Amino acid sequence: MSTKAGELQGVNFEFLVVDEYQDLNACDLRVLSLLAANGTAIFGVGDDEQSIYGFRMAAPEGILRFLADYPGAADYRLTLSHRCGSDIVRWARHVLESDPDRPAQVARLTTPKGAAAGETAFLSFKSQTAEARGVADLVQRLIEEEDDLAPSDILVMSRGDYNGQFSGPIKEELNSHGISVDDPSWVDQVVCEDENRRVLLLVRLLCNRKDSLAWRGLLHLRAKIGLTLIRAIYGRARRDGMTFADALIASRAEDFPEVGRGVATRASAYIDEVVAWLDAHEPPSRLDVATWGDWLRETFEDNALAQLSDDLDHLLAIADEAVDLSAELDRYISQIVVLAKDHAAASASGVRFMSMAMSKGLTVEASIIIGGEDGVIPNPRSDEAEERRLLYVAMTRARRFSYVTMAARRTGPTARSGAGIVQERRTATPFLRTGPVRVEQGHDYLARRWPPSAGRAGAA
Repeated sequence: MSTKAGELQGVNFEFLVVDEYQDLNACDLRVLSLLAANGTAIFGVGDDEQSIYGFRMAAPEGILRFLADYPGAADYRLTLSHRCGSDIVRWARHVLESDPDRPAQVARLTTPKGAAAGETAFLSFKSQTAEARGVADLVQRLIEEEDDLAPSDILVMSRGDYNGQFSGPIKEELNSHGISVDDPSWVDQVVCEDENRRVLLLVRLLCNRKDSLAWRGLLHLRAKIGLTLIRAIYGRARRDGMTFADALIASRAEDFPEVGRGVATRASAYIDEVVAWLDAHEPPSRLDVATWGDWLRETFEDNALAQLSDDLDHLLAIADEAVDLSAELDRYISQIVVLAKDHAAASASGVRFMSMAMSKGLTVEASIIIGGEDGVIPNPRSDEAEERRLLYVAMTRARRFSYVTMAARRTGPTARSGAGIVQERRTATPFLRTGPVRVEQGHDYLARRWPPSAGRAGAA
C-alpha cells in the first residue's frame, strides 16, 4: 500500500471513531496515521488487555503507544466493569496480574461499590466423560434452580474444538437431559466446505480478478494441480517483480517445466476457463435484480466451475436481509460470514457453544470454560501473554456465574489436544493454579451447591 499521505487527498473525514483499537495491526495503524496527516481526528476505543488477534499481527503495543503516535491526544481511562460480579473480575484479573512479565499498569479493572459478587468455581473431574456429565449437570441445575436463567443465557467455551472433540460429548449429555444447544460454528463449517469455498473465491475474483489469494485458493482446490505449481508461480512473481495474480494469468504451460507437462497443462487450461467465465459474468454496477443473493443464484445455476449449495444459499438469504441494496458486491460478500454469525447468536435459544476467541464482545449470565488444563490452556504453540489475555476475555463474559472445568485424565480425541498428554494425569492451567479460586472436585461442588433431592442424582 502507499505510504504517502498525499495519495489519500480527498479522504477528508473530520472525525473517525475506531472501535477495538487493540485489534489493529501495523497496516491498519499506518492507514490511520495517513488519515490523521490529512487532518482527521482519530478517536480510538479499546483495551490492550483484550488484544487476542495475534494471528492477524495485532498486538497490544498499538493502543499502548496511542499518545506517542498522536501528540497532544488525551487519554480517558474507563476502569469500572458494569458487566461482571466483583469476584469474577477479581479472578479474571489474577490471570493477567500473575504474569511476571506484565508491565505496570496505571489503573486496574474494578467493579462499582456495592456490585454483586457473582459466583466462581474451578471444577476438576476424573475424566473427559465425567467432565461432560458434570458440565451437563451444572447447566441443568443452573436452569432449574436459578431464577430467570434460560439455556441461551449460558455459554460453554473451549480453547479449540477441532471436529467437536471437546464440545461433542457435552452436547450429547445436554441433549440426553432435554436441553437444546446452539453452535454458531456451523457458519464456519459451511464456508470451509470445498465447493462453497470455490464459489466464494470465484465471487472475489468477480470483484477483483487481481486478487492473488483468491487465485491461490482456487488452484489449491483444483484436483491434480498441487502446491508445486503454486510455488513455481510464486517464484516467477518474485523474480519478475509481479503479483501472484499477474504472474499466474500471464503464464503458459511451458513456463513451468519443473512441475511436469501434465500438471502445467491442466493448470493453464483451468486458468483460461476461469478467466473466460469472469469475462462472461461481469457483475452489474447497479442491481437489476432484487438482491445480490438473487444475482449469485442465477450466476451459479448450472455452473461448471462451482455449484451453490443449499447451506451457502441459506447464508446468502441471511445477508440479503441485512445488507443495503446499494452495497457493492465486494462489500456484500465480505459481510456474509459476519452477518450469519450475528444472526446465529441473536436467534440462539439453546446453550451456546463457541471458542474462547469467538466469545469476545458477548455478555451472558453464566459461562463455562472447559478443558482448563496445562497443555490446553495455554496452547503451547501460541504466545503465552496473548493466551493470558484470551482466558481473561473468556472469563469476563459472565455477569453472575463464571466456571472453569478440567479433566484429570483424557483418552480419545481430546487427549491429543494441546500438548498431547495422552492418558497421563493432568494438572490445572498454570494461569489458575494460584489466586482467589482453587481447584475442587466437581461432584463435591455440585452436591454442596445444589444438594441432591429425591430422584436427582449427583454428577459422576
